[in-house]
Amino acid sequence: MTDNEKTLTAEAETADWELPPQGQLRMDNENLRTECAQLRKDNEKLTEIFEFARREFEKKDEEIETLKSELTQMRAEMKKLKEENAALKKQLKEEKAKVALLNKMLFGKKTEKQTKSKKRKNNKKNSKKRGAKSGHKGRGRKIPKDLPKREETIDIPDDKKFCPKCGLPYEDLGSEECSIEVGVEKSYYVRFIKRKKYRKTCSCSKPIVTAPPPGKLIPKGKFHRSFWTSVLIDKYKNHMPIERQVKDMQEYGLSVGSSTVSGGMETIYSSYLRPLYEAMIRSSRGSEHVHIDESGWKLFYRIEGKTTSNGFVWVFVCPDSDLVLFVIRPGRSAAVPCETLFDMEIEDAPLLEGVFKGRKRITVDKFSAYKRLERLGFVELTHCWAHQRREFRDAGIKYPQLTEWADRWVERIAQLYHLNNQRVSYEQGTKKFEKYDAKLREKIAEIRALTRQKYDHQGQKAVIESMKNHWAGLTVFVDNPEVDMDNNISERMLRGPVLGRKNYWGTRSRWSSELSAAMFSIIQTCQMNDISPRAYLDYYFTECEKRGSAPNETEIESFLPHKLTDRMKEKLRMAGGSADPAGSEDKPASDSAACPASARHPEARQAA
Repeated sequence: MTDNEKTLTAEAETADWELPPQGQLRMDNENLRTECAQLRKDNEKLTEIFEFARREFEKKDEEIETLKSELTQMRAEMKKLKEENAALKKQLKEEKAKVALLNKMLFGKKTEKQTKSKKRKNNKKNSKKRGAKSGHKGRGRKIPKDLPKREETIDIPDDKKFCPKCGLPYEDLGSEECSIEVGVEKSYYVRFIKRKKYRKTCSCSKPIVTAPPPGKLIPKGKFHRSFWTSVLIDKYKNHMPIERQVKDMQEYGLSVGSSTVSGGMETIYSSYLRPLYEAMIRSSRGSEHVHIDESGWKLFYRIEGKTTSNGFVWVFVCPDSDLVLFVIRPGRSAAVPCETLFDMEIEDAPLLEGVFKGRKRITVDKFSAYKRLERLGFVELTHCWAHQRREFRDAGIKYPQLTEWADRWVERIAQLYHLNNQRVSYEQGTKKFEKYDAKLREKIAEIRALTRQKYDHQGQKAVIESMKNHWAGLTVFVDNPEVDMDNNISERMLRGPVLGRKNYWGTRSRWSSELSAAMFSIIQTCQMNDISPRAYLDYYFTECEKRGSAPNETEIESFLPHKLTDRMKEKLRMAGGSADPAGSEDKPASDSAACPASARHPEARQAA
């Protein structure tokens, strides 16, 4: 008997109930066993189902985590793309602004003159049209009086000095009908020099005496100083490359190689123009106020440490001494003005920091190289209002929505110029001066208040921030009326080298760079002093020929264009004047000699 049966029997005895038959018990037991086995199978199936479900849920959880990670990554990428999209939109906006500005620079008007406002256009006083009015007689043709005169007689051919109807001959009245026109003639000629010889009438040695030979710029050279003067002026004032000059010479019958011309120019520079140029550099260091600017210049020769041909031509304008100095250098750093104005290397400058404080005042643009000299205490910067005005104009061109805002600023700066021009037209200390000085300071205060306002557009922020950063340099002229508001004078002086750069690109050797800078300096200084550059070079070369060399260091100061005597300046200023005070050139005939009164007025001849 099994334990279950024994238990049931004991429970039945205790409970006093009757046990079922043994067969029935066995049958129930079998049924229970069957049910238990089925339950075990069902449990195993459920276990398998649960295990499968668990694995599926784990997969789903992994998929969810993967999707979450991908979603986070996609959100990050979307954020990055939005940022890139915003940056690209900003860049596109800036590039469009640059394109608009470049189109204006390339195809727009070159002038920066302010256009007339609608108010001025509607003003009848300013509505006068350009040109002569209808019925205006004019002023006639202006024929220069200082040009030499050449008479040219036009006669009727001999076979036509007869009346076409009757055949009787014409009678000469002895008068002419005169007209005048200006002509030009260019020619190269050979100077055939005869040196007179004399015999001594005494019995001394060396009985034959010959006149001394004329001086030459280049010993044993075959070209006169007038030739070299013409070559230098055509190259650096008229901006004709040497090759073009050589071809032009061939048209007039002179065959000369470009290497011959270049070699002669190198000799003339090293022997005569270099000492003059170095003296001009030394003279510039004594100026207390200098305008400085620079522009690109190509250097087609090897320079240690430089891999490109990009160089720069610098201009230093000294209004207090009427001197214009050019230097050509491979760089655009503060080392150039430091070396030129203070005769020192920029590396040595910190040793003398503060020594030259306030010594020089320089008018410049906002280029960072000049700020380094200011930090060293060498200079006081005065910034250019023309450049500031240009920044507003460029902002209006780059961003059309800012055009009206930029135009208002341009008008304010124009008013500032007008008030300052009115102020400096009167002597300092007078009532008129004080009147316009007060108005000028009011306008400056108004502009200063506008710079403190908040602006939203990036174009506005950039211009106003730049203006605030350079405010001290922009307002130096307020307390110093002798200081110019802009740096336009240096930009005007750069026009000559820029025109030359467009014709012959740059220079191919160090000596030619120095020669170019020297010639630009001489030409612009002469023009600043109202001297003819051609006449000055002829004068200087004549003095060099007399000496057989350039003047020494103590003499050469008196030969600088801006330090000539007033008498010599006046002589070199005269058109057609000779550099030699004892010159004996033929004077041009007068108008009356070229066309006598009897010729101009036939009735006067008949009356006589």
